[in-house]
Amino acid sequence: MRDPIRLFALVGLTLLALPAATPAPSATNRTIAAILMYHHVSDSVRPGPYGRALTVPPADFARQLALLRQSGCATVTVDTIVADVRADDVHGCEIAITFDDGYDDAVSAQRELEAQADTATLYVSTGFVGQEGHISRAQLQQLVMAGVQIGAHTIHHLDLTTLRDAAARTEIEGSRAALARWTGAEVHSFAYPAGRSDTRVESFVRVAGFRNAVTTQPGMLSTSAVSANAYALPRYRVERASGDALLARLVAGTGRHGMSVDELRTIARERSEGNDTALAERIGAALLDATYPEPLLKVRVLRVGDAAFVGITLSGVKLHERVDRARFTRDVAGMVERAFAARLDVAEVDVWAVSPLNAGPHADVSGDYAVPTARTVFSAAVTRARALGAESQTQMLGTIYWAPGFLEDDRRE
Repeated sequence: MRDPIRLFALVGLTLLALPAATPAPSATNRTIAAILMYHHVSDSVRPGPYGRALTVPPADFARQLALLRQSGCATVTVDTIVADVRADDVHGCEIAITFDDGYDDAVSAQRELEAQADTATLYVSTGFVGQEGHISRAQLQQLVMAGVQIGAHTIHHLDLTTLRDAAARTEIEGSRAALARWTGAEVHSFAYPAGRSDTRVESFVRVAGFRNAVTTQPGMLSTSAVSANAYALPRYRVERASGDALLARLVAGTGRHGMSVDELRTIARERSEGNDTALAERIGAALLDATYPEPLLKVRVLRVGDAAFVGITLSGVKLHERVDRARFTRDVAGMVERAFAARLDVAEVDVWAVSPLNAGPHADVSGDYAVPTARTVFSAAVTRARALGAESQTQMLGTIYWAPGFLEDDRRE
């Protein structure tokens, strides 16, 4: 890229600000363990009242896997996450991806999982195997060979709480036996159709030899809950329109403004520009979450080939609290680090602070003869290589520009 700073400097500015809030520990330091529930990964929407909501486009699915990876989350099977949570041995973030019912588009989803070195658990209703729109026995065997865990989901996908004891046991035990026979794999995990279960049904699942079972109730996994009852594990349903926001909230936690990450991303979206607005929104949400006293105006991401260049524009006026140059420098360094942490392909982060200029009531503010509406009072440019090799914030930021008078003696413009 020839001159990313010059390109970023062309961004129009609008003053926007959030009230300051008390900082909290970074969400990335939390231990995260959760199970996700998908149904369809397809460009085609199946018929039925919930077809669209339960169908995630392949591009969205790929993006969600990338989000997990970029957030430092490892994907594991249900058996693995249950064992790790029970032993209090979850390191950072573990996510178990599951698919319900056994639809044939699980095969294409597995290709994306394999491409991104991820894994999953597939819950199969055995009575539909081989039927149109559902997985075949041969495909089941292929998925097992690819490392996918196979779990049981009854024979006919019936509400087990409405069945007599014998019928419920047949649905539970029969599906497990068929899957083991067809794949040659052990079947340790069970999913209740529509999440419907009670203590009676849970006891049938336990006696049938399953080690764990999943519901459709949302929630994180905890050591105490798993140890108390591994047959009522919570799962988050991933739907078409809200999957990205759900995953962002799970892996990033609750914002320090008392807002969810989804809410922070909505605000960040209004301040995002460039040809990779998804990354701009992610970075913007992270900066807003950190409650810096310097108001965030814009985050612009310009992607060139495999590299992303990030421009962050701050307001040099109306700071939320008293800030001197030392504090401002520390805050900028923190912003740069958060931007680099958002994704590994971020190659450079440039930061400006600007103050508005009076253009006059009839002045042109756009076009070739535009009157400037803002002036730069601070700027810094940091490459990833310098950030990784720096021993201090000063080294990382390198040569920075300060406008005369800006924050000198703790004064503001």
